[in-house]
Amino acid sequence: MSHFELDELDKQILNLVIERCDRSIRELSKILDKSPTLVSKRLQRLKNFGIITKCEAVLDYKTMGYSILALILLKVDGAHIEDVEKTLSYEPNVRAVYDITGEFDVALIALFKNVDELDRFVKKILRNPYIKSSTTSVVFKAVKDDINIKVF
Repeated sequence: MSHFELDELDKQILNLVIERCDRSIRELSKILDKSPTLVSKRLQRLKNFGIITKCEAVLDYKTMGYSILALILLKVDGAHIEDVEKTLSYEPNVRAVYDITGEFDVALIALFKNVDELDRFVKKILRNPYIKSSTTSVVFKAVKDDINIKVF
């Protein structure tokens, strides 16, 4: 994929969509003081180029009772890392699976309603014969937890 150069209008559109992705073309054009046609074309171009991949709801998991956010680091048998990652990606509590460098091979971010749920999850995944060890950290406070960064 080639590099996509963003101009100032593209950046403004992206930042508005990051802030609230359900804004209408009319609302975006009014904020930007540009024609709806221009904004619509730019937005479509950003989607076509794969810069904007989807617009989705952002849930407040604490309000839903998920009070524990855990970072779980795993050492995995090297020949089976991708298989383990794929298996873990299907677990309902898992928010993210990362293939990483360093002392550990895989990092998970997962949400749980209580410590017992976290305990059962860790014991379950450790039954996988290819997972050699794990280290779990509970996040006390998310200082910043955004999927997107501002476009400058």
